[in-house]
Order: sequence, then C-alpha cells, then structure tokens
Amino acid sequence: MKKIRLFKLILLIGINIFCQIDSFAQYPSLNDNPMFKNKKYNVFRDTVTKKVYNMSVMDSLYKSGKSPFMVFDDIEKGDTAIWLMKFVPEDFGSIKTQWINKEFPLKDFTDIQNIMIKTDSFRGRVLIINCWSISCAPCIKEMPYLNNLKDSLNSDKYVFLGITFDDTESITKFFNSDRLKEFLSTQHPTFNFRIIPNQKTLLNNILGVQSYPTTFIVDQKGIIKQMIEGVHLDAQKNPKIYSEIMDAIKQL
Repeated sequence: MKKIRLFKLILLIGINIFCQIDSFAQYPSLNDNPMFKNKKYNVFRDTVTKKVYNMSVMDSLYKSGKSPFMVFDDIEKGDTAIWLMKFVPEDFGSIKTQWINKEFPLKDFTDIQNIMIKTDSFRGRVLIINCWSISCAPCIKEMPYLNNLKDSLNSDKYVFLGITFDDTESITKFFNSDRLKEFLSTQHPTFNFRIIPNQKTLLNNILGVQSYPTTFIVDQKGIIKQMIEGVHLDAQKNPKIYSEIMDAIKQL
C-alpha cells in the first residue's frame, strides 16, 4: 500500500475552519478513494483519544463535512490497514505571528514541468506564494481569482508560485478531471501560478502551514510582509483573495 503524505488534508468537505464555501471533493465517498481501494480492512485510529473508527463511521463524517479530520500515516497489520488520524479542532492555530517580518525560507525549486527555479531569479521581485492542495475546496475556489491577479500585474516585478505537497501525476490527473471542470464551470481549468509539487517538508516541517490555502506576500528583500490564511468571502460569497493581495502589495 502506498504511504500517504504526512499531513495530507484529504478530507476537506465543507470545512468551516478555513471558510464557509461550497464543497469540493474528488471522491463522493471514502470508498471511492483509491487510497482505500484494496483488499485490506480499513480502520481509523484517533491519535489523540486512541479511539478506533471503522470505514462506515468515517465515511459518514466525510460525507457530512461536520467533522473534518487529517490522516497522518498508516500501519499494516495482517489484513488490516490502520490509518492514523486526528480531528481538526475549531481553534486550529494560525502561524501568522511566527512569520510576519521574517525571511521566507527560499530554496531552489523544481516546478511541475521539471524545470529548475533558482532563488537568484527572485532577487528584487515581489513573491506571491500560494500554498494549496488538490484536495482543498477553498484552494480550488480561489484559483480563477489568483489567475486574474497574475494577469493584471507586471510579471517582471512579481513571481507567482503555487506550492503543494501533491505530486505531479496527481496534479495532472486533477486538472483533467470532470469533477474539477464541473466545480469551476469550465472545460479548461488551470492554475497559472508556477506550480511546485512535492513540497511536504517545506510546508509541514519548515513553514508549518496549518490551513489551506495560505498565501505569503514576500517583499523584494525576501521578507514576509503579509499572510492570508484560509479564504475570506465578500457579500456575494466570492473569495476576496484578489483584493487582499492587491491591498498587501500597496503596503510594500
């Protein structure tokens, strides 16, 4: 069985900690998720309470969206797969105070096209860094607004990065999925930021991102000047990410 990526938020159906927004999920049921499609008996162990739940209970929670949870890892014992998880509390913490006015931990990246991006290319430019996941409803909902933002700004002065722990194969399949086309009401869904896959260590262990999406606005000297955690909606229930980032840029 393939190991799940550490802290991968696979269950973000209507998650209220991040925002009130229409739900998106690749799979209508946990039973449709290929991660659980095997000949083993799947159970879920809460790493906090040590309580064990069977698939039907967790699938019911998944479908209701009322008790979002994280899956950390799995343990195989005979014909049983034990998925280690925990429920996400309402006061899931912000990391904003840890990073504002601190240097963003930049490194050389390899993008989804397998092209190396050197940190030297960031010098003197403003970075808009969006941390996202293919399993995150709010992340997907704000993509068209981020695309519009990129189109409206001078690309010579700005760098637009979309950092995710998902791998290239999963991302490619995701953008070709009928479910995504239906969700965004377009036959050609795109995310025009430069997508950086396989960034589990940066997101989880270095940045400590706890809510998706999280967007960093980094100034020309590499200092984080603003962070936007989660999605905030306007009166029409549309993401305000465009105006939020533009307002942050004006303060640089």
